[in-house]
Amino acid sequence: MQPQPIEYTQPVQYTQPGAIPQPSQYQQPATQYMQTTQPVQQFSQQPAPQMMGGQQQIVYVKEQKPKKNVQWIGVALIFVSLFLPYVSIFGEFTVSGFEMMGEVGEMMSGMDSDGSGDGDGDSGDVPVEFVFFGIAMLMLGLSPFIFILSAIISSILLASGKSAKVMGILHMLYTVVFLIVGAIGTVDFIIQISVYDIAGFGFYIGAFASVLFFVE
Repeated sequence: MQPQPIEYTQPVQYTQPGAIPQPSQYQQPATQYMQTTQPVQQFSQQPAPQMMGGQQQIVYVKEQKPKKNVQWIGVALIFVSLFLPYVSIFGEFTVSGFEMMGEVGEMMSGMDSDGSGDGDGDSGDVPVEFVFFGIAMLMLGLSPFIFILSAIISSILLASGKSAKVMGILHMLYTVVFLIVGAIGTVDFIIQISVYDIAGFGFYIGAFASVLFFVE
């Protein structure tokens, strides 16, 4: 015996001819869905509270730049110059600043051991230019001692946070006096000669390094 198929039917409503079907006969009332709108929340930013009765204080921050670096360069140049020729005769015979300090020290010790002399020499007939030439040569011989002393004192001032401008003035004053005396002390031997022809370039580097002491 074979199983019988099961048929599913839906109820059908029939209307008479000429009759207008009513909505209730073929459709159900539509379901209306209303989407509720949520109230928009408004956020208002309140102004920051102001201090009443107080004054605003403006602080200016000043960027501190490294100072006195240029003056340190001047000190370094003075020390470097002592390794360079302070005396140069025709480029053949040269004496550095440190060597000159040793030579002058030996000369001073030799003069102390020999005594001061009898003093019978007559200097009345010595021309003025020879006197100034001798003074200029003496200043050239003492210049390494003056320059290294200036560099040491300037280093102490700079290390303590002070300026070496005062030492620059004294150092430059010594240089200017040397130039004036050297210009007056031009003498005539076989050729015309002055202390400028004897001073080496190391002397001029040490002399004019003091210009950097004026830079703040």
